[in-house]
Amino acid sequence: MQVETGRQRRVARSHGVAASALRLGAIFMAWAAIWGVLRAIGGEGTWWGPLHAFMAGTVLLAISGATQLFSTTWSASVPADPRLAAAQRWSLAVGALLAVLGVANEVDWMTISGATLVGIGLVALGWILVGIVRRSLLRRFDLASRFYLLALASGAVGVTLGGIIGSGVGGSSYLDLRTAHMHLNLVGLVGFSILGTLPTLLPTTARHKLVSGKEAVAAFWLCVGAFALFTAGIVSGPAVVGIGCILVGAAAALILGGIVSRLGIARLLRGGLPALLILSGSLWLTGWVGHEAYTLLAEGHLLYARATAVGAAGVGLVLFGSLAYLVPVLAGPGERLTANFARMHGQGAMRSVVANAVPVLLALGVRSEVPVALAALFLVDYLVRVVLVLTVGRRGAATTP
Repeated sequence: MQVETGRQRRVARSHGVAASALRLGAIFMAWAAIWGVLRAIGGEGTWWGPLHAFMAGTVLLAISGATQLFSTTWSASVPADPRLAAAQRWSLAVGALLAVLGVANEVDWMTISGATLVGIGLVALGWILVGIVRRSLLRRFDLASRFYLLALASGAVGVTLGGIIGSGVGGSSYLDLRTAHMHLNLVGLVGFSILGTLPTLLPTTARHKLVSGKEAVAAFWLCVGAFALFTAGIVSGPAVVGIGCILVGAAAALILGGIVSRLGIARLLRGGLPALLILSGSLWLTGWVGHEAYTLLAEGHLLYARATAVGAAGVGLVLFGSLAYLVPVLAGPGERLTANFARMHGQGAMRSVVANAVPVLLALGVRSEVPVALAALFLVDYLVRVVLVLTVGRRGAATTP
């Protein structure tokens, strides 16, 4: 009985850490959405602000909460001290806020301070994950943890470059720094985190256990090579970064191919909205990385934002698919899980089509108002369902005899 109580306390603590990070991330998501709508309506300014509010705020905080939750629960470990976890997520949140506002308003001290705090938050998250792994009782999640630590190392370098670029210190090396920065963050920090999670989370949405084999180990080492090449791109130029993208594309193909070959596409699709969004988002990211490799090798530096927006849309699909699974789990309690899954996942095929129409239109170069309107439609429906899970689902549980 005491062991079970301890396990429940451990799970509750890890859920609390994840939920706190996701709540902070939701604030950045609202900020990015409002900023994006105003940008689409007004037609002035760039998409840099909404994109970085989403990526540096929402996505990084989601990575912070999810990696701690997964590492704790799937390796039967003990979560970090709540005070350390709180300091880590607030470092990320405040840093992302300062960095975005600093660059948008050309305030160098704010940009540098924000990048520094984000970097500290990433290092602290690495420290937390190492501690969780050391305390773990099961070693089945060790490979995923290595992906996470590699992602955080990539992000630490990428964020440092972002602070240098945003404060105008880059000088003649601006293009090399910008290319390395973007790929270390979007492909490295975000992409490696996704690749490390896919063999566990994607099968989980289809009610299946961890799916991983030698192909995942090979994918990890390909990502290690990609990280080295992205970093080398700081001084060696875009072609080196393009080769790194080829390695990441191969790693993604190995992991996705391993999952699909073991489970079958039919079983994955029965996972509903979470599986549809995670799988399609991963495919968009894989295609985007391939496009990046071709462009960097054939044409040099990237000077446009459309392809980056497609990559960010792929990240968004994976994020919303993951949250579609996690929100009902975190909302609890267990006896209402089935009903809350139904609320969150209803009309999954149609909603997935709407969500995937956004990167399709972005890739085709359609005027931004159209994909923004579709994204807003998807997001409003999504948020209504989240509210229902957090209110009706919990009240229903409270009245259950």
